[in-house]
Amino acid sequence: MSEWDREGTGIPSAELANLELFRRQAEGAAHTLNNAFTSLLGELALLGDERKDDPVVDETISVLREQLERCVRLVRNGLVRPTLRPCDGSEVDLGLLLSRCIRVLEGTLPRRVALSTHVPDESWLMRGDAGEIEVMLLSLLFRMGDLAPGGCVGVRISLSEGTGTGTLALHVDVEAPDLPADARQRLVDPGLAPDATCAQTLRAVHDIADRHGSHLQTERTGVDALRLTLEFDRIEP
Repeated sequence: MSEWDREGTGIPSAELANLELFRRQAEGAAHTLNNAFTSLLGELALLGDERKDDPVVDETISVLREQLERCVRLVRNGLVRPTLRPCDGSEVDLGLLLSRCIRVLEGTLPRRVALSTHVPDESWLMRGDAGEIEVMLLSLLFRMGDLAPGGCVGVRISLSEGTGTGTLALHVDVEAPDLPADARQRLVDPGLAPDATCAQTLRAVHDIADRHGSHLQTERTGVDALRLTLEFDRIEP
């Protein structure tokens, strides 16, 4: 194999090997943390039974339990990441996929990011690869949360009819005090990414959107608000 990988990702083979090693190490650490956090939750439950008449202890246990449960969700989310395959044009229900993304984000996003969704109760079907789309959406949503690192951020995900006939639109709206003037560019331009890894990830996001017949559309919707839109061809149920 040459210095560059044969899959066409543009990443040197040595770097891919290093990423695989890191993935395996992180997975092993995640399993260990999962076991440790689960044991701690069990010990807290026992302590709560023993000191249930002490309001101070009860309040402390409640706070610790909440934090540990958040850690458990975060670790388990990392352990169940799907293996990505080439896009095979399968039918994808974007509403159901968003529900999975929300479960991942609720255990992962920092508390300063308030997440909400609006998905009308109907089928939102498209063709594509669910694993790729999920990676794209999660990557974009984390970037949304990073646009204003110093304060609270509101992020809203919604689905609606697209602007063209037979299309659907996925909108991600972000609102934050003092949203940077260049927030639109920072969200979609790999050249403005803070490091090489973030830049490579954003390039991959653009590639995934292209493979699914879409592209990242952004617009300022207010002084402190920004909207990202992706439109896809819709399959009528």
